[in-house]
Amino acid sequence: MTSSDILLFKKVPSEWEHYLPLGNGRLGVMLAAAPCSERLQLNEEGIWSGGPVDRYNPDAKKYLGEIRQFVKDGKIQDAQELAFEALSGTPFGERVYQTAGDFSIDFFDSADYGIKGPLPSHETPEECTASYESTLNLRDACATVSYRNRNGVEFTRRVWVSAPDDMIFMYVKASSKGALNFRGLLDRGVWVDSVKPDDGFIYLESSCGIPFCIGAGAVTSGGKSGTVGSCLCGKDCDEALFFIDIQSYRWNLRKISRKQYERQIQRNEWKPAVRKKLENIRNFITKTCGGGSLEAAFSILYERHLSEYRPWYERMSVSIGAEERQPVAEPTPELLRKASKDSTLLVMQYCNFSRYLLIASGRKPGVLPATLQGIWNGSMDPPWGCKYTVNINLQMNYWCACMCGLQDTETAVFNLLERAYGNGCHAAGYLYGCSGYVVHHNIDVWGDAAPQDSWLPGTYWVLGAAWIATHIYEHYEYTQDKETLQRYYYLIHEACRFFVDFLQPSEQTAADGKPYLVVNPSVSPENSYISRAGQTGAFCEGCEMDNMILEHLFVSCLKSAEILGDKALSRNGKKYSAAEFERFRYVLRHLKKPSLNSDGSLMEWNEEFAETEPGHRHVSHLYGLFPGHTISVESTPELAAAAARTLEKRLKNGGGHTGWSQAWIINFRASLYEGNKALEGIERLLTHSTLPNLLDTHPPFQIDGNFGTLSGVLRMLVQSEMVCEKSDSAEINLRLLPALPDEKAWNSGHLKGIAARGCISVDMTWDKGAPAEVRLSCGNEKPVRVNLFCGGSDRIRRADGGRSAFHSSVTLSPGETKTIVL
Repeated sequence: MTSSDILLFKKVPSEWEHYLPLGNGRLGVMLAAAPCSERLQLNEEGIWSGGPVDRYNPDAKKYLGEIRQFVKDGKIQDAQELAFEALSGTPFGERVYQTAGDFSIDFFDSADYGIKGPLPSHETPEECTASYESTLNLRDACATVSYRNRNGVEFTRRVWVSAPDDMIFMYVKASSKGALNFRGLLDRGVWVDSVKPDDGFIYLESSCGIPFCIGAGAVTSGGKSGTVGSCLCGKDCDEALFFIDIQSYRWNLRKISRKQYERQIQRNEWKPAVRKKLENIRNFITKTCGGGSLEAAFSILYERHLSEYRPWYERMSVSIGAEERQPVAEPTPELLRKASKDSTLLVMQYCNFSRYLLIASGRKPGVLPATLQGIWNGSMDPPWGCKYTVNINLQMNYWCACMCGLQDTETAVFNLLERAYGNGCHAAGYLYGCSGYVVHHNIDVWGDAAPQDSWLPGTYWVLGAAWIATHIYEHYEYTQDKETLQRYYYLIHEACRFFVDFLQPSEQTAADGKPYLVVNPSVSPENSYISRAGQTGAFCEGCEMDNMILEHLFVSCLKSAEILGDKALSRNGKKYSAAEFERFRYVLRHLKKPSLNSDGSLMEWNEEFAETEPGHRHVSHLYGLFPGHTISVESTPELAAAAARTLEKRLKNGGGHTGWSQAWIINFRASLYEGNKALEGIERLLTHSTLPNLLDTHPPFQIDGNFGTLSGVLRMLVQSEMVCEKSDSAEINLRLLPALPDEKAWNSGHLKGIAARGCISVDMTWDKGAPAEVRLSCGNEKPVRVNLFCGGSDRIRRADGGRSAFHSSVTLSPGETKTIVL
C-alpha cells in the first residue's frame, strides 16, 4: 500500500460535502467521521421522489412545424415562446434522487451519562478533538476514525459497505473494557411514516416517494445493549458491531405504467426483506463470537468485503514521479491547500480516489449508473435533481471506465438507456411524429424521456440518447465484446432512425449540391447567442455539437452493423433492411462539416454569432476533438489549431470555472498533445474546484469532474485509436506519453493495466520524460497489430513537431504478451 491509497484528515469535516463517501453500488454512506457524535447519511439507489409520470405535452406535434419556421425565419424569441408552451413537459420536472435519511450515533463516557440539554447529544470533549484522526483507505474501501478521551482511552471505528453481504457495517472498539456507551437513532425529518423498534432492531419506513425501509442493529460484547423506544442503546460495552440495510420498492428495468406501479407498492416487500437480512447477520455474529469478543466476526465480514473489492481496485495503477511508500504524513486537505504543478502525490491520490468512487457507486449489487453525485445525496430536493443529466455529465462519468479496466460498470448506463427506450419511442412519435426513440437532456430512474425543466438553453435538446448510444460502440472498441454490442445494438440503430425523420434540410448545401441536414429546433448546450437581428436566444437551426454527435452516432451504427453482420438485429430479433443503412449513409454525407469563425476559432453554431457568455462552462463545439473523433492533430491540423484557439478564447473569458468543465478542458488539452496546458488545468481544478475530501465541485459537489479528470490524466499518458478492424484481425495506433508535461516531477513513473482499444492491456515505465519500456498483453480473440508512437514531455515532442513519433509496429496473437524496450 502506498501513500496515494490513503486520504488522511486531522480535522473533523464541517459540512456534508466534506464527509467521507463509502458505497457498494447499491448502498451509499457519507460518513461525518466525527469523534463523539457520528452521522451516517444513508442512500439506496432506488429511493426517488415518486413513481412514473406521463409528462408528454399534447400540443407538441401540432406546433412543431410553426416553431421550426420561426427558427428558419430568425424569429428566435417567437420560437422559444411557442416551444415553452408546446414542447415543455407537463409537469416540467422528472423524479429526483433522494436521501434515505441518517443513522446518528452519540458516543459518550459513562461519567457524562445524562443529557444536560438542550440538545439530546453530548458535547465532544476537547481531548477527543485534539487526538482525532480519520482516514479513507482507497485500497480497502474503508473509513476509520480514532480519538482518545480525557482518561487516555482510545476509541477506534471502522466503517465499510460490503458488496458480498450487501450491508453497511461499523465496528467500534475501546482500548479499555466497559468504556463504550452509545445511543443511535434513525431519522428522515418530516418525510417518514414510522420509526419503531422490533426484536432488538430499529426500523424507519417511508412512503414519501418510492417506499422503502431502513433497518439497523448492533451486537456488543460486555455491558448491556438493546432498544429503548426508537433508540439503539449500549452501556459500558467493550466493542460493538453495527449493521444497517435499506430496501426499497424494486422497480424493474422495463417500462412500467403508473397503475402497475401503484398495484405493486401495496405489497410492502421491503421491510420483511430488511428484517431477514438483519436477523441473518445477527445470527452469524452471535454464533461466530459465541458471547465473547466480536473480533472473529468482524474479521470474517471485513475479509469477505476485501476479497470482493480489492480485485476491482487492483485492476490498474498509475504512479507519477517518486512513489511514496511510507505512511501518509500530511493530511489530504493540506496537500490540496499547497497544490502546485509538482504535486504528483496529490494527483495520484485524486486519480485513485476517482477510481474508488466509480467502483463504490457503479458496481453490483447496484444496477443503476452513477448520478450527478454518484450514489451519494444528502437532500430531498438536491441540485439538478441528482439524477442523470445527459448533455455531458453522465457521459463524462464513464469516459474513464474502459481505460481503468472498469468496463463492467458501464453496462449500467446501457441498461438505463434501455429503460428509457420505450418512453423514448413514445416521445419520438407523440411529440415529433418520428420513428425510433429520443431522450432529451435528463433521465430519471424511470427512464423518463420527456423534456425536463423549462430552461430554454437546455430543455429542448434532443441528442441525449444519441450521445449515450455512442458509448456502446466505444465500449466494444475497448473490450471487443461482441455479445454486449449485439445485446444493445438496437439502441444505436433506433437513435439513428429518429434523426432520419427529425432532421430538416437547411439552406446551406453539401458537396453534392444537396442541403445539409440539421436539427431544428436545437440548442448548443447550455449556451446562448445574439442573432443578426439583435435578439438573444438559444434556439438554432443546427449547431456544431449536433453535427459531431450525429457523425459519431451514424459512424458507430454503420461500423457496428458491419462487425455484427446478420446479428445486427432489432429489439424483437428482426433484421434491419439494407435500405435503412443507405439512408444512414445519406445522412452521414449531409451533416455539416466544422467551420471557422472570422477569428479562427471553431464555429459553435451553423453560422457565426456573438456569444452572450464567451467564457461559458460548456465547450460543446469541441465535441469532435473529444470525445468524438472528427478532429485530431494528425488528420485535421487546421481544425486542431482552431480548437486550440477556441479553448484560449473560452479561458480568456473565464471558462473552465466549474470542476467538470475544467475536466473536459484537460481532456481537450490531452487530445491536442498540450501537456503543459493540461497540467495547468489540473492545477486549476485542484486549487479552485476540489473539496477537502477530493470530491469535485461545480459548485456544489458534482462527481463528473472526478471521473473526467481521471480520464484526462490517463489520456496524457496513453491514447489509442482503432485504425481498422476485420473479421480476422485488427489494427490500432497506441500513443505513449502523448501529453506529458515538462514539469520535472512528472518526468518518471509507471503504469499498469491501462486498457487500449482492441482489447490491449498496457504496462509502461517512463524516465527522463520519455517512454522506457512497454509491456502489451492481447485479450482479443484475433491478432492485433499495434503501431507504437512514442511521445514524452512537451520539450521532447516539440522536436517531433509537437506530437508522438512513430517507433515500431508489433503484432500480438490472442493471449500473447510482449515487452518492448523503447
